Parts: sequence; structure tokens; C-alpha cells
Amino acid sequence: MTRDELEKRHAVLCDEARELMMRKNHDYASEEDIFSNFREDGRMGVLVRLSDKMARLRSFMKQGNFQVHDESLQDTVRDCLNYVVLFEAYEEPCASIAPRLTTYVNHEEL
Repeated sequence: MTRDELEKRHAVLCDEARELMMRKNHDYASEEDIFSNFREDGRMGVLVRLSDKMARLRSFMKQGNFQVHDESLQDTVRDCLNYVVLFEAYEEPCASIAPRLTTYVNHEEL
């Protein structure tokens, strides 16, 4: 594969992932709150879902196949990409409280 072919593949993958994310977001959340399905668990909810997809990829690497056939390897890769995008988008409004969160994580008072 050449660099040019890789760049074209990346563009196709991102386009397909974006289309998939918009369809799934329609099914999981509302237009008024596109993150409504993550509100209960917040950022950790996004990371848990990403971790599940990564576990599925690790399993595929070890076993060489999937037993659940309605989600392909390509679907799982696109889901991983989308969860990373969702994490960053969800994180953006939280950036202003990040210093407080770091303090909290270090078990200090806010």
C-alpha cells in the first residue's frame, strides 16, 4: 500500500464511520441532546463502550473469527473510531472543569 492509497482509505473509512455514527446517534439520542445516551455514565460510559469494542478486536486477533455475524470487523473498527470521536466531542464542554477533576482524582478537596 502506498501513502496515497492509505490516505484515500482513511478518507473512505472516516466517511463511512461518520455516516454510521449519525444513524446510530439518531437511534440512541435526541437532536436536543446528542449525548443523552451517555449522560448516566458520562465520559466513562464512552470509554467502557470503546473498551468493549477493543476487547472484541483482541478476541478476533486471537481466534480469527467472530461468532456474532451481524457485526463485521469493519463495523467494529468504525465503532472504535466513532467512540474516540464521541469521547473528544463529549470532553470538550468538560475542559473547563478538567483541573477540578484532576484534583478530585488525586483525592484532594475541590
